[in-house]
Amino acid sequence: MQYLNTTATGVVKATAGTLYGVVVNSHTSGTVVFNDGAGATSAGVKATGVLTSSGVFQDTETVTVEGKTYTFVDALSGAANEVLIGVNAAASLDNFKSAVNGTAGEGSTYGTGTVAHDLVTATTNSATAQTVEAKYIGTYANAYATTETCDNVAWGAATLESGAWGAVVMENGAESSILMINTFTYTSGSGVYMFGEGISFHKGLYYTEGGTADVTIIYK
Repeated sequence: MQYLNTTATGVVKATAGTLYGVVVNSHTSGTVVFNDGAGATSAGVKATGVLTSSGVFQDTETVTVEGKTYTFVDALSGAANEVLIGVNAAASLDNFKSAVNGTAGEGSTYGTGTVAHDLVTATTNSATAQTVEAKYIGTYANAYATTETCDNVAWGAATLESGAWGAVVMENGAESSILMINTFTYTSGSGVYMFGEGISFHKGLYYTEGGTADVTIIYK
């Protein structure tokens, strides 16, 4: 058995072996990811799209995100997926964000019965732009269609863009996306986390630390 005390992301072992557990000596908002591979990691990227306004929305104009259409209206009729047009573009985009995410405002700023989009989240916005992001990493969401029927509002592209899978870049330059343990958040204080009879790795063991943590990795 071997023990590595570390406070930073890096290679634990460059060859095959078995991971048995982690002893958390101390941490602040600590998280851990283990990959089968002895090299730098990429966590992957969620595809995004930006809806930008150069003016106000008009009654019955629509915005569609991967199969779900939102209709902007001067007054809500009680139908689902309606978005109330605000006093300016910023207010309309705020209402659109709430409709996409299914947050506060149902029945007052967006239509009753509207449910959160199951594939995307509306994230940051400004007075003139709203970003929409796929819920999960990967290239598949680069095919999510984004369309509109607006005079003063447009998407930056016909689909979401820039989604990418996570990868481990090996020392020999080859790539692998073998994720052993996805993001795991430590509970408060110190603790011991053992992985049963152990988890085998074949190309090396790479540890990615989030937050601040002092840990001892148990492996062979």
